[in-house]
Amino acid sequence: MNPKQRWTYSIPMATPLTQYVVELEQSGPSGWVNYREPALALRFAYEQLLNSAYIFVPGDEQWPAYCRSAGARSASQRRSEIMQRIAADLAKRRSALANVNDFGIELLF
Repeated sequence: MNPKQRWTYSIPMATPLTQYVVELEQSGPSGWVNYREPALALRFAYEQLLNSAYIFVPGDEQWPAYCRSAGARSASQRRSEIMQRIAADLAKRRSALANVNDFGIELLF
């Protein structure tokens, strides 16, 4: 396995922001999930275990500040939508079950 893999996948959605990409940067058992739309980019750390992976997403209270610091103010009110998009994309690609909760996204392989 290549120590740093990157997958790119775009899915058109029925919202005003129709194009997005979810990229996975893997470096050993951890890495980054990059979520991109034409006008914003967000990055989340993840860790992978034997049968699962966890993507760490700032909580509801921290989300607006995180979006401001990432230069993505337009995402400040869209935490749930973005988490669902990431979960669905990675679950499909990795043949996993996805569980979205208050602290992030858990993938079960």
